[in-house]
Amino acid sequence: MEVSQQDLIKIVEQASTISERLGDRFIPNQAQNEKLISSRMELWSKVVAQGNPDQFNKRFVWDGINTNTVINVLGDVCLADEQQLPTWTEILREALSIDLNREDSDVYRCLDPEEPIPFEEVYLPFVEVGRKKFIAQVGVSGQLLSEIVHINLERQLLLKLDGLCTESLQFEFSLFKNFKQSPLNFLQERLQTNDGDQQYQSFVQDLKAGKLLSFFQKYSVLARLVGTAVDFWAEEKAEFLQRLASDLPMIEQTFQEDITQVVAIGLGLSDLHNRGRSVISLTFASGLKLIYKPRGLGLEVAYFQLLAWCNQQEILLPFKLLKVIDCKTHGWMEYVEHLPCQETIAAQRYYQRAGMLLCLLYILEATDCHQENIIASGEHPVLVDLETLLHPHSHEIDPNKEAGVQYLANQQFFDSVIATGLLPKWEVGADGGIAEDISGLGGVDEQIPVEILTWKNINTDNMVLGAESLSMPPQTNALLLNGITLSPHDYANEIIDGCQQMYQFLSERREVLLAADSPIANLSNQKVRFLFRPTEVYALVLSKIMQPKFLRHGVEYSIELDVLSRSFLSTDTKPSLWSLLKMELQALEQMDIPYFKADSSSDALRLNPDVMIEGCFYESSYDLVISHLQQLNDADLAKQISMIRACLYSLNPRQMISVAPVEDNTNNLDLDTQAPLTSAQLVEEAVEIAQQLQKLAIHATDGSVTWIGMGYHPQAMRLQLQPLGHSLYDGICGVALFLAALSKITGEQEFRNLALSALQHLTKVLHDQDLNFRFRITKQIGIGGGIGVGSIIYTLVKVSQFLDQPELLDTAVIAASLITKESIADDHQFDTMSGSAGAILGLLTLYDANQNPVILEQALECGYHLLDHRSLSKSGFRAWATLEEQLATGISHGAAGIAYALARLYKTTQEKVFLEAAEEAIAYERSVFSPTTGNWSDMTSWCHGAPGIGLARLGTLEVIDTTEIRQEIEVALNTTEQFGLQKLDHLCCGNFGRMELLLVAGSKLSRSHLCETGRKQAAQVVGRVKQTGAFYLFPEFNGDIYNPGFFQGTAGIGYELIRLAYPEALPSVLMWE
Repeated sequence: MEVSQQDLIKIVEQASTISERLGDRFIPNQAQNEKLISSRMELWSKVVAQGNPDQFNKRFVWDGINTNTVINVLGDVCLADEQQLPTWTEILREALSIDLNREDSDVYRCLDPEEPIPFEEVYLPFVEVGRKKFIAQVGVSGQLLSEIVHINLERQLLLKLDGLCTESLQFEFSLFKNFKQSPLNFLQERLQTNDGDQQYQSFVQDLKAGKLLSFFQKYSVLARLVGTAVDFWAEEKAEFLQRLASDLPMIEQTFQEDITQVVAIGLGLSDLHNRGRSVISLTFASGLKLIYKPRGLGLEVAYFQLLAWCNQQEILLPFKLLKVIDCKTHGWMEYVEHLPCQETIAAQRYYQRAGMLLCLLYILEATDCHQENIIASGEHPVLVDLETLLHPHSHEIDPNKEAGVQYLANQQFFDSVIATGLLPKWEVGADGGIAEDISGLGGVDEQIPVEILTWKNINTDNMVLGAESLSMPPQTNALLLNGITLSPHDYANEIIDGCQQMYQFLSERREVLLAADSPIANLSNQKVRFLFRPTEVYALVLSKIMQPKFLRHGVEYSIELDVLSRSFLSTDTKPSLWSLLKMELQALEQMDIPYFKADSSSDALRLNPDVMIEGCFYESSYDLVISHLQQLNDADLAKQISMIRACLYSLNPRQMISVAPVEDNTNNLDLDTQAPLTSAQLVEEAVEIAQQLQKLAIHATDGSVTWIGMGYHPQAMRLQLQPLGHSLYDGICGVALFLAALSKITGEQEFRNLALSALQHLTKVLHDQDLNFRFRITKQIGIGGGIGVGSIIYTLVKVSQFLDQPELLDTAVIAASLITKESIADDHQFDTMSGSAGAILGLLTLYDANQNPVILEQALECGYHLLDHRSLSKSGFRAWATLEEQLATGISHGAAGIAYALARLYKTTQEKVFLEAAEEAIAYERSVFSPTTGNWSDMTSWCHGAPGIGLARLGTLEVIDTTEIRQEIEVALNTTEQFGLQKLDHLCCGNFGRMELLLVAGSKLSRSHLCETGRKQAAQVVGRVKQTGAFYLFPEFNGDIYNPGFFQGTAGIGYELIRLAYPEALPSVLMWE
């Protein structure tokens, strides 16, 4: 097809970005569409500043741009010099002008009939242009690659073009079909099989006959991206081959191999940086395998020199060393095979080495050592991507955050072995999807099916993008033994032993390592990567801008990319890192992942020859390593070991609902002979817990405090180590509630102050931040009474009452305002912990305190939401699908807790629908009762089973006092007493949660012996703690993991000790009294 100069000019002008328009290459047209410009300004403001005009204005002021100047370039523009067109336009012209011949095998050889690519024939002219550019640049060096390798290179380009174009082409194909299709044709198509391709072929032929130019005129940004991709591909692959040809003698000498031809190649092994460059694996005819990296490998050389020095000491297990060739601009590395272990002892050595590696990387300030960067090669864990060793620590975008307690907690948390990325940690991606563990040692326990979007009925009339569930094969970081994937959780002791050995090894050789000629000194003045944002953030932005609506005009494309400026604009003054944004946008505009290089011996960051950010980092990363070595000590080692254990514990699947009881035989005392603790002794034990909290608190300069502990990750359904969040269950609220209660009982001012300091950051957030920020809290944690906004409301009310702080009631009202109709409608958890039932309990607690009818209306809204979302059980009774969308029993996630909340709502409102729903839920629970076990679950704990259900039934006695209810209470008491003490102490699943049932039943049923039994059990547990040194908070780890939280930590145990001492002075938190 003919492509004129004016065709290309029009595409260039329409594809131009805002930054280009602000330069001197484009001139705004005189006549402008004011309405279009206004809508674009409005869109831009919404994207980068959420519609806040002051924040949006800063976007221009900080760039030194006048708003009117910006407005002028948002409309139509023309090229200042129409003879100077970018390179990609020539590629576009050439590809659109090619008339392919099906008989030309070189053109079609990259197609695979077994694995078709959507619209593949449309891309072939561009592949042909790229192939010719590549061949022209490499000349005879092309003979170094076998034909199959050439084909693979071309297919990579084909797949790249597919990733860019298919969504827009499919959209146009849908329009084409709708326009062409009559009602009769539509009915005929519905009766046909999925492989008819008449319309598809017609669409493709239209494109080949001239419509492809129209397509690219409509999607001008896409035209630019396609031309650029072809250009970058040819440039990158030619550069790789030319370097290979030049470096062959060095490669042959280093690896002692005669090299002839590359017979296999692995592409796309890393993110794209610097004009589409990425890591490549290559296999030679001799069998030699290498990794090519398009950057200098000085850091890799220094790292393996350090490992070689460690090996030479012959103290530790030897590390696997890799051969590396550093060519300054690029380099070659030995290929590491993913190999299984041959025997159990080898697996043990693997994990011991993993502990050694973990310690070493912690000292070397490494980060981002995720599963793609670690290869399990026999008994050796091998780090294969070292660019984030010596990672520098930059200043915050907003300097004010550096004084906040959350920042300090995060800093302490990540200034540890956790920063390496090796240890298991579940995170939700930037897209808010499922929680994944992508750590270097993790992500190997469960092969969780992953839903991916794939094309179905490819290149037919019924081609469609659909979801497909796939079980991903084990990653190369997974260690295999006899065909079974091993879990680091089962080798925790080996990992810890290895870490201790390496720590002590380095500590003992500190003077040698700090000497000027030590192997550590080789790490100075190295080029290291600075990760400004997580790569997944960039990947998400790039994925979003592939939507057809953003590929039509360069202005809309630029605006959507500029979402990255949002994190800067929340600050009051121009951040020192502001110039990074321009570099990020330039990279993303050409589909690269931004890449920043720093000097390991400098605290400055040079972005280009003309731009340097002085003092970008707190100190140079090399100085950080030296400081780390100087500060090695036993206390730090103990802290790191505790963190390792906590992270490995998070690999326990479904810890929250499957705790197997282990009987506690530590004391072997008969309760009849056990003397209960006195009230003073109980309080004394609680004071010890509070003093430990004081000792471990993280203090900010503004007086606020927080802690690090095991927090519940709802998407992963696991506990994992993290700075405490806001909730009652595992966050700041639970700790503050205990401290406030202790202050109420003891009158000690220090505990009062600590409780208020713990709540200080939360109250500031609720009072000071903008509404959008506060509503994000609800989105993050939900509305429940255990881990949601309901738990915050409950805590603020109770602490207000304990400490006589009426202003906290006002804060509770602000928190309650976050439970909106929308957030209630979004609730699909329903239960007391995370859902509307818990919100009801929190709201009713506040209503009892202030009698505000608005609060009661919110509770009613939650109640009606529960009524509208019941599911029919097999017994015919309705209840709620909660955990894994299954009907559940129990107080935390099941019918007992929801029925209890509805009963309390009925008591306050006298609306019978809530009473009837509570009675029906109890009837459902009764239908699944097991007379054999005397239980409603396979667990006997507060969260699941008899103790929690017993508490819920006791709580409903005021409104549902029937023979059946009282019988169930007796069953729950009998089952709980027979269960006895187990090796798990906390409230949620452990001994103290069961004691609470005895305490409440003793009070409500006037049975003092039950309270006495609870105090005797507490005495036995405390006696055991005196022997072992700690409470049992987690199965398998006897006191090795500290957790300050309420439901699964020491704060809840402390509260229960005070409750046992003075049950009438404090409410039952496990019933949200």
